Amino acid sequence: MKTKILILLLIFLAGCAYGQENVITGKSKVKKLSVEQQQTKKLLPDLKITEQAFSDKNNNQIIDALETSEITFKIINSGEGTANNVQVKISLANPEIKGLSFEKNIIVGDVKPKESKAIIIPIVASREIQNGSVLFNIEILEKNGFGARPVEMKIETQEVTPEVIVIEGKRQEENVAPRTTYRGVGDPLKGLNVSKDRSEMVIGDYFALIIGIDDYSGVWPPLQNAVRDAKAIEEILKTQYKFDYIRTLYNRVATREEIIRQLEWLARTVKENDNVLIYYSGHGEFKKEYNKGYWVPVDATEESTYQYVSNNDLQTFLSSIKSKHTLLVADACFSGDIFRGKTLSIPFEDTERYYRDVNKKLSRQAITSGGVEPVMDGGRDGHSVFTYYFLKSLRNNNKRFYDAFSLYNDLRIPVVNNSLQMPVFQPIKNTGDEGGQFLFIKKDF
Repeated sequence: MKTKILILLLIFLAGCAYGQENVITGKSKVKKLSVEQQQTKKLLPDLKITEQAFSDKNNNQIIDALETSEITFKIINSGEGTANNVQVKISLANPEIKGLSFEKNIIVGDVKPKESKAIIIPIVASREIQNGSVLFNIEILEKNGFGARPVEMKIETQEVTPEVIVIEGKRQEENVAPRTTYRGVGDPLKGLNVSKDRSEMVIGDYFALIIGIDDYSGVWPPLQNAVRDAKAIEEILKTQYKFDYIRTLYNRVATREEIIRQLEWLARTVKENDNVLIYYSGHGEFKKEYNKGYWVPVDATEESTYQYVSNNDLQTFLSSIKSKHTLLVADACFSGDIFRGKTLSIPFEDTERYYRDVNKKLSRQAITSGGVEPVMDGGRDGHSVFTYYFLKSLRNNNKRFYDAFSLYNDLRIPVVNNSLQMPVFQPIKNTGDEGGQFLFIKKDF
């Protein structure tokens, strides 16, 4: 009997010990799980939409009919984990609104912790737009459901209004698109003794895409003057010449993806009477094995072409942009590789007939700081030699019309005399050039 009691007691004690071990083990598991959850929580992304803004050509903060405006904002990841496959979705709260076109879905890609990405959404308003307002819904979607809180932007809209224009002394009223036609007393060739039967000159909008990169990393050494050069070009175009839309990509935003995105925007937006200036200041590369030149974006850290923008890419976009005149200005090593093949141009004359003829004909031209050769980053007054004389030529111009050929002639000799590089200017082969000229138009002339 005592033996049975002893056995039962031992079994009871063993069961208690086993239960206690399970409890302890359970506590240990809970504690371990809690730590893992805390570690996982720290690695989650946290997306936000910031710096929402609206801009338009005439700065009246209204979407006018026949106008292209922009919504801009930034996506910021303030979390500890990467946001994967991020997309922007744009929709209208009042979808019955007619006459607006814009990209409804934009692929952003991955957004790393503490990284921000600038988003630009062109809004094109047709003649159908009516007086009122439109409410844009902006959503950020992420692969794992970590999207940002949606935001709304309410913007006023305005329909076409009759505008009075003067054509050869007759007063007329008609609906006029916001493009500029100079004729009769409004002719920008006034003072050049252009006869009445050939005085008409249609001038579209002027677009500029300006790219400057100093902050290189990896195998690419930082530059000192590229961004300063680009910003000086931006300033002189804004203050002294007719430019309606200026977009800039400086340093960290001048990635390969964003450069391509802006070239695509030009291809979608620019019309047949418009004019486009593209300025690039940064590293350039030439690969002998491929016999091809490249731009080096800020996110290129290796000597590999998959990170570059090739001259073939540029030629494709120059062919696709539906402008009357496109001028590419490149202050980079090996930039002269953009020219391949023999081309012809209309000989320059400082006459009214010359300006009329070169304005009517299409042009796809480039001015480069050198040929297939290295060029200097340093120079004078904090600028490269090439950009210093490029700016000086624009400042010293005292004519209303300043064609690209004249600009090149004014800077070529001083650049050659003050450096070891030879600037190049000519049309770009197989891009649609017909012998015209890009014309810089001076303000308040």
